[in-house]
Amino acid sequence: MDLTDLDTVKAWLGLPGAPGAGDALITQLIGAVSAFIEDYLSRTLAITAYVETYDGTGGSSILLRQYPITAVQSVTFRGRTISVLADPATGRNGLTFNGRRLTLVGDRFPKDAPVLVSYTAGYVTPPPAVAQAAVEIVGEAFRRRDRIGQSSKSLGGQETVSFQTGDMNAAAKAMLASYQSVVPV
Repeated sequence: MDLTDLDTVKAWLGLPGAPGAGDALITQLIGAVSAFIEDYLSRTLAITAYVETYDGTGGSSILLRQYPITAVQSVTFRGRTISVLADPATGRNGLTFNGRRLTLVGDRFPKDAPVLVSYTAGYVTPPPAVAQAAVEIVGEAFRRRDRIGQSSKSLGGQETVSFQTGDMNAAAKAMLASYQSVVPV
């Protein structure tokens, strides 16, 4: 999933809305930056299906690696499969989820036994902070093409302009921080 689009990047860069010579390059950068951000975050952001094995906690809930959880198809352990959602109104046992947490209602995950979880997680559209970070990183890469390999430039001998040479600016890094995967894989 591309984390931003051509029109948004062009607006942020202050480029005219009509098709221009830089459009193909910006479009290419959007794809490259989107992949870079997912690699940096160590996770896939688009809604994706997962089948993962966890060690049972002995408790009623576990944290799943991918988030936000959008659906849980099944939880299997010790020959049992649970695929029904809990319903507190009727007292029906089953499973429930919220964000990253998967909870069994009326049951527990077996301690130190393998638990197989089939679920989907991710975003339909990129979170606004991630999308803005992508816009800024694409914009910086687009502008940087005219100064590849330069860290500063002297203007008329009276003024020196310095350029950022890192992979992203501090603001973009801060916008992405809360979306980084921190659960061991």
